[in-house]
Amino acid sequence: MSLMDKTVVITGATAGIGWQSALDFARAGAFVIGIGRNPQRCVDAERRIKSQVPEAKIQYLVADLSSQKQIRECAEKIATLLKENQHEALDVLVNNAGVYMGQKTFTKDGIEMTFAVNHLAPFLLTHLLLPLLEKSSRGRVITVSSDSHYNTLLFPERAKNPIFFFGLLAYKASKLCNVLFSFEFNRLNNGRATQAFAVDPGLVNTDIGLKDTGGLAKLVWRSRQKLGVPPEEPAQTILFLAEDSGADASISIYWYKCQAKVPARNATNDKLARRLWMESCRLTGVAYPEGVENVL
Repeated sequence: MSLMDKTVVITGATAGIGWQSALDFARAGAFVIGIGRNPQRCVDAERRIKSQVPEAKIQYLVADLSSQKQIRECAEKIATLLKENQHEALDVLVNNAGVYMGQKTFTKDGIEMTFAVNHLAPFLLTHLLLPLLEKSSRGRVITVSSDSHYNTLLFPERAKNPIFFFGLLAYKASKLCNVLFSFEFNRLNNGRATQAFAVDPGLVNTDIGLKDTGGLAKLVWRSRQKLGVPPEEPAQTILFLAEDSGADASISIYWYKCQAKVPARNATNDKLARRLWMESCRLTGVAYPEGVENVL
């Protein structure tokens, strides 16, 4: 697969699916900007990739995506990096970073952490980078979701501070948000070259469930982790959506193992998608597009 000279931004790129995707994009000849929240892990991740792909064109930026201030600063740095490397457009944005929280925790912006990182961060970063994506002949916004979004309820207006919090339910709801975001993005940007997709990675052997959990939750995650596939498998779907012209959002927004998959019924619910979009705009300060129907 050749992505020579394509420009790619990947969040959560220091481990798991994000790091593997960064490695694979670098191997394919793309210019990659990886984003991680830990400075040393960013240094280590870049070093590991260059040890395998000496000619890799890759740079890392540090940003805590739970902070909207840092997301905005990161978007400015991305634009600067692209310009410094003689790139006018951004071809692919991979929204991969995610968290699983064992307890109800709030960000500095006063928003429940799971919803903030797993949904609002991709929502805001995508909007900030949209002018660069629209300069690409075929921009792609690829957000890593999960099959946990099936059989899930979502109340967008309560997501900032849910009355009842249970880590798994909050995670499931955030993954439903990822698919709804992709669905509504394509409706609002209908006719434009940039398309959005959501990826079902399957059960993957990563440590996302071990970082901010304890006790029973950590024990359960370790047992499930052993059954997971390596990150190379979902990374291939991400590269497929980035490169293959046959991947069209009009066919499906939800993809698994490089094939279209039917998402949950409420993941393409018009009213729910618009409620989520409008609440996300309110919480991030993003303006709702002018001239686009937003009647609920």
